[in-house]
Amino acid sequence: EYVNLKTAYDNGVDVPRPIMVLNNVLVMEFIGVNGKKAPLLMETKPTKTDYVKVVRMIRRLYLKANLVHADLSEHNIFKLGSRICFFDFGSAVEVSHPNALEFLIRDIRNINRFFKRNGIEVFEERRVLRGINKKWP
Repeated sequence: EYVNLKTAYDNGVDVPRPIMVLNNVLVMEFIGVNGKKAPLLMETKPTKTDYVKVVRMIRRLYLKANLVHADLSEHNIFKLGSRICFFDFGSAVEVSHPNALEFLIRDIRNINRFFKRNGIEVFEERRVLRGINKKWP
């Protein structure tokens, strides 16, 4: 998880800054204010701007960090003010993984389902995929 988090961080994906790992304990930046954790995306009123940020971060994660989160949902995204921050990279895989496309589609479906349930107009799954890789249908 540390390597995936560091790779994402080093490639400009908004994630908690990884500090160190020792004996399977991951130390990372605290996301919150005055000792209170930032709310999860599911605990907030999401906006279209939030949705666009999430889609852009999925794209950056894929194209720049060469990773697919593989467990992305409203449960592992912090929203602090206007900041959107992905976390929980224990299931992330490199884009070369045989199931990377399947995991990417599942991440997009999870995100689309959450925002749609909250009244936000979402992009078609195919459009998001094409925005990541023009070769996909």
